[in-house]
Amino acid sequence: MEPPSIVADEVALEGLDGITIPSLWIRLEDRRPKFPLKLDDCTKGFIWSYLVSNVDFRFYELPQERENIELFDRFKGLDPDTGVEKETLSSQHRDVYPIHVIPENKDGIQGSCAFFKQRKDITKKLRSQSLTPVINLEEALKMYGRKLVVVASQALRFRTLIGPESDPDLKLSSDSYCVLERVGRARWQGELQRDLHGGLFNFLSRADARKLHYLRKSLVIHDLITMQSYVRRLHSGQRQHSVLLLLKRFHISRRSKYDLLMESMSTFLQELPSQFS
Repeated sequence: MEPPSIVADEVALEGLDGITIPSLWIRLEDRRPKFPLKLDDCTKGFIWSYLVSNVDFRFYELPQERENIELFDRFKGLDPDTGVEKETLSSQHRDVYPIHVIPENKDGIQGSCAFFKQRKDITKKLRSQSLTPVINLEEALKMYGRKLVVVASQALRFRTLIGPESDPDLKLSSDSYCVLERVGRARWQGELQRDLHGGLFNFLSRADARKLHYLRKSLVIHDLITMQSYVRRLHSGQRQHSVLLLLKRFHISRRSKYDLLMESMSTFLQELPSQFS
């Protein structure tokens, strides 16, 4: 991908909530494969001009500042011998995106956005009719700070989530879309179904304990996400089993505890004397 396409990808993956400028820098610094440009003032100015001049993006002012995103690596604590997460690092990280599903509407907007009705569209204050910046990046940050968010269009966000191989005319329910959006925002880390069911999407389980499974199933049927088993060791010493959900583009085959045990057993049997094999 070229730098502008990478920037568009990162903004789109952040979902309907949009992304603040400081958090965009964090995402680009953490990009895999690595973002090809050094994120100095010159590059940041170039990115700002690109965003403002592209009609696929709109700018909003939130009613309050949003904290920067907090990155984590759930796989850093995996025990290589068992495939079990040794520390609950992923369950401790702070999430700056509360869930608020936008119901079906005439504009076809889908996603989760806590301040969907309260935020103000300030695109015209930043983008001239000739699609050039009205103010530069430094002025925008001084004026709006972390209240300023960039939001990708519905078409771009959906295309980014489903990938080029999927049907662009595919229809998803509002709830299914929000699950997909959440999984997409997690990028390479993925989302644990247990976390979605027990916390982030707890409002769904109150109505029907099986609903999240149903929402996940619809995404799997349309080949939008992948699943793999995941085991986490809690502070109590107990092991918690769940399913890790990822967008297809971020899927990496990782061996589960059971895969590792089967491999160890197979190796053990192969090393036995032939009369016992």
